This record gives sequence, structure tokens and C-alpha cells, in this order.
Amino acid sequence: MGDIKATLKLQLDECLFLLKQLENGEGVLYRTMMSVNGLGKIDVYHYIYFLCQHAKRHTTQMKQIKEGFDKG
Repeated sequence: MGDIKATLKLQLDECLFLLKQLENGEGVLYRTMMSVNGLGKIDVYHYIYFLCQHAKRHTTQMKQIKEGFDKG
């Protein structure tokens, strides 16, 4: 579990680093298809934001599952 959490943290940090690199608005120039929830085409900023939120969600889920196992 620690390895998975560490990997998610690295991926989250990488997304945040990429956002910092696009601080002048370049992210709105490019769009990508997002099939999740039928979002359609979204710009790079929204895509990276989605990835960050998704990683946070999985980290929270893992914590909740671990707490459930610890309780017994």
C-alpha cells in the first residue's frame, strides 16, 4: 500500500509541476478528449486538474479501506 501511495504522490507532484510550467495560459490552446462522465473535449489545464483530483480521490479511498481493515 505504501508503494501505491508513493506512486500516486509522485504522479500528483508531476501534474502540479506541469501546471506550473504552463503558467502563462498555454494550456487553453490545446484540448484533449475526456471520456469520463461524457466531459468531451477539455483543455490541458482542466485535464491535469482532473488527474490531480482523481489521484487525491484514490488516496482517500485507500485510507478509508485501510481504516476499515484496521478496525477489523
